[in-house]
Amino acid sequence: MNATSGEHNQKFLFLKVLTNDLNRGDIELPSFPDVVLRIRKALEDENCSTEKLVQLIGAEPVLAARLLSVANSAALRPSGDPITDLNMAVNRIGRIMIRSSAMSFAMTQLQNASKLETAREHLAAIWQQCAHVAALCYVLSRKYTKLNADEAMFVGLMHGIGRMYVLTRAADFPSLFESRAEIEAIMDEWDCAIGSSIVESWGFAEHVSAAIRDFKDTEHTHEGNVDYTDILILAYILYRFATAAKDAEFTLDDVPASGRLSITAADMMQVLSESEEKVTSLRRALGN
Repeated sequence: MNATSGEHNQKFLFLKVLTNDLNRGDIELPSFPDVVLRIRKALEDENCSTEKLVQLIGAEPVLAARLLSVANSAALRPSGDPITDLNMAVNRIGRIMIRSSAMSFAMTQLQNASKLETAREHLAAIWQQCAHVAALCYVLSRKYTKLNADEAMFVGLMHGIGRMYVLTRAADFPSLFESRAEIEAIMDEWDCAIGSSIVESWGFAEHVSAAIRDFKDTEHTHEGNVDYTDILILAYILYRFATAAKDAEFTLDDVPASGRLSITAADMMQVLSESEEKVTSLRRALGN
């Protein structure tokens, strides 16, 4: 067997693994810190007290520091004295933002797992994208909608979870990383379906899985008012423009989501300019 046929065989076996995972619905990211899983369960309990949350968060100093950083970010605390007390931070940012902070901590921890060393560069790039898109979702939601900006931020944070899963599973097939184009193509093909399945299995709201499933579909439309999918679609478009070459084509023609938010290309450029500080602040707070 020559090298080329061996690589094709590895790809075939890997795609079979992904197919089986998706069909079984057995999709869990490895190397997630136990504290994050405990916090996630605690947040699902409406009777969980602030004291209990503070105790759980305080057990992981890095996570506690990140939560304080989020509470003190320019987007959430435009003025006033710095928040230095974890109890005050928990009360200030609320449960949705605590969930985002915990998940961002867990996602960055993936990069440090020894098993995922071959995927580390890819994981870092995906995390940078997730944090940037999450910040843009937050800004767009606050400026143009009445939807919960914290929830929009969480949706943006989670939109790359499928790509992360593909990378964690690909760690058992190291030859796939010999071609960046190959692994990128696999992620592009599988990330939305797998990401949507992951958040469903974790018990998050349907609008989160729907947004992750459809955010690449710029022609996506639906009945009713603006929703989180619309916000994620636009945030992803804006992220790609912001990180592309300056002469990249930028148009919102044929993008129904822009009509729902009543946003033009000129408006989006203004958002990039006006929100730069808030986006930078939120990205840093999220560990990016």
